[in-house]
Amino acid sequence: MAAIATLPPEPAGDGTEELELFQSILQNGELRTEFQPVMDLRNRTFHGFEALIRGPAGSPLEPPDRLFHCARQSDSVAALDRLCAQTSVEAFARRGLAGNLFINVSEALLESGWLTREPTLRWLQEQGLAPSRLVLELLESDALTEHAEAFQAAQFLRELGYGLALDDLGQGFGRFALWKRLRPRYLKIDRAYTEDLASDPFKTAFVRSMLLLAEASQSVVVAEGVEAERDLLTLRELGIGMAQGYFIARPTAQPQPAPSEALRDLLGQAQPTLHALASRGSIEQSVLGLARQIEPVQPQTKLDQVLRMLEQNPDLTSVPVVDGAGRALGIINRYVVADRLFRPHVRDLFGNKPCTLVMSGDVLRLDAKASLQQASSLIADSSYRHATEGVLVSEGGLYRGLLLVGDLLRLVTEFQVQAARYANPLTLLPGNVPINDCIDRWLHEDRAFAAAYADIDHFKPFNDKFGYRMGDEIILMLSDLLRARMPLGRHFLGHVGGDDFVVLSCSADWEQELRGVLDAFEQGVAQFFEPAVLEQGGYWADNRRGEAMFFPVPSLSIGALPVDPQRFDSHREVANVLAELKRAAKRLPGNALFVERRRHD
Repeated sequence: MAAIATLPPEPAGDGTEELELFQSILQNGELRTEFQPVMDLRNRTFHGFEALIRGPAGSPLEPPDRLFHCARQSDSVAALDRLCAQTSVEAFARRGLAGNLFINVSEALLESGWLTREPTLRWLQEQGLAPSRLVLELLESDALTEHAEAFQAAQFLRELGYGLALDDLGQGFGRFALWKRLRPRYLKIDRAYTEDLASDPFKTAFVRSMLLLAEASQSVVVAEGVEAERDLLTLRELGIGMAQGYFIARPTAQPQPAPSEALRDLLGQAQPTLHALASRGSIEQSVLGLARQIEPVQPQTKLDQVLRMLEQNPDLTSVPVVDGAGRALGIINRYVVADRLFRPHVRDLFGNKPCTLVMSGDVLRLDAKASLQQASSLIADSSYRHATEGVLVSEGGLYRGLLLVGDLLRLVTEFQVQAARYANPLTLLPGNVPINDCIDRWLHEDRAFAAAYADIDHFKPFNDKFGYRMGDEIILMLSDLLRARMPLGRHFLGHVGGDDFVVLSCSADWEQELRGVLDAFEQGVAQFFEPAVLEQGGYWADNRRGEAMFFPVPSLSIGALPVDPQRFDSHREVANVLAELKRAAKRLPGNALFVERRRHD
């Protein structure tokens, strides 16, 4: 991130000389660009480069913070930011750098509309840079709100094909709310959470939780400020896909087009296994255990009585309001009523009124049986007001307590860490333990569902012939197809390991959806081969004994069955049947689905 987000100290004197120099730089385009690579940790390549703007070398305005300080003083932020973008794009094009170009953009530049104008789009085309290769980093210093003009402009830019990146993730609730509404392509974790990551369990938990939330929004996480080998390897173990920092490469005007051999070798070493869970538990039990049992008041309770409760208990920040049936109606918050009602004459006037006069009905609510995803979304939706009020916890519609937002955040992070430890590091889909837990839970709930086991045929010869990187690409392609065609909510997707996947579905159309996956997989695999190979149905390669053999193009086999909870007692029995059905599917030619049709009376 270019250092333009903090306001620098005032220079000595009245700053006239700096402003004159700034105007000269603006008129003559006297900026220069350094580039810092963004590295793909899985492919061990440079995914792109972030442009970092500098003023004239040796001048008082060489640091970017001084440049933008002068821009703010002269109301020229949009003009300077436009010049920064032009300078960065032209330098990127001159050097013939590959991948994406990350540039920092201000709210002022977004509001100016310059990036969406036809001349700008033609200029980008002349530079050989499509909008899809330009990633606009939205700075933490610009507090974009949903109704702001800049927010609307950012959404339109995303529709035009520009990439969006949210910078400094981890700096307060506002960034999480913006993340949820804007759905950027990239999420950049603030360097405060990557420094000494390997030795800080809290930072590790935070990064893991961000990774799981990013999966839900289909965003790519980029870790900034990586300056130590052990932190980089920890990021890789956690499953972070991209990183940048001094350990990878320092900013320079003439960056290397690819990582050093030593860095590639380091990331090519065998990855340590993820640690097993120390403890597991139910989010329902944890929510009810953390909820504070604050005695609620009735809607007709007088305001004066509530004020006395707040006066007598200084630690009490919120009072829940429930109706006669025990249903939570809202919250009376100490800070909302303090200025208006703690003054004697106002209290005399309103003290005899019902407490609902100052009750907030627009509060955060969480059912004790809510899913982890619902709890995460609740945090993303919260505001500063909600943070002081708390979360109303209910069970079966009845009030059960008040949960502090901070407690909920820690709880969500803990469970996300548990889920991450069981996730497959390549696809980030749940592994064996969560799959088995889900099957057992659905059987216990007496829920009818379908279970399917998917396996890629002829994968090992393909992996041996074309390399593990291409093998990973096919696995990731299948993972993306499953996510797209069997979305969360009605389906549970799991990655057993290697090229094996499990699908658990509550959808009535599960069989049709699985056939759609087969069709899409066949089309996707075709992109990996020349037409001649597809026409003959395969390719020649040496087997593991060094003998030339003809191997078919990879296909997908799926064994599936509708699961009757009365028939199975545990995930082990379901797994045994699925293994048989998968073998039956693999005996069929090409991409095949084998569904058990037998009745078990």
